[in-house]
Amino acid sequence: MSMLTLNGVVINVYDTAQSTDKKTGEIRPAVTRVQIQAENTLENGQKRVEMISLKVANGDPFRKLLNRPVRVPVGVFASGSSLIYYALNGGSNFIDEKSAA
Repeated sequence: MSMLTLNGVVINVYDTAQSTDKKTGEIRPAVTRVQIQAENTLENGQKRVEMISLKVANGDPFRKLLNRPVRVPVGVFASGSSLIYYALNGGSNFIDEKSAA
């Protein structure tokens, strides 16, 4: 069981091509990402909508869930002043909230 779970709606799934880092020459492999729209409640009670992109091993299950709510176990780390989210287990253990209800 994951300590953190991202709850939101699948908005988009896209593939990025292999690329090369201009400074180091390192080759970055092609990856699939899923964009999830999540709602964050602020201290003052207002809501802020955020778009979070997660790298996943297989985008096909998420493509079938476009515009549907999901729960995805995630990890998070800080990079500068930003939080970076990543799907645990390649995003393979997500929950389709409509079928779970």
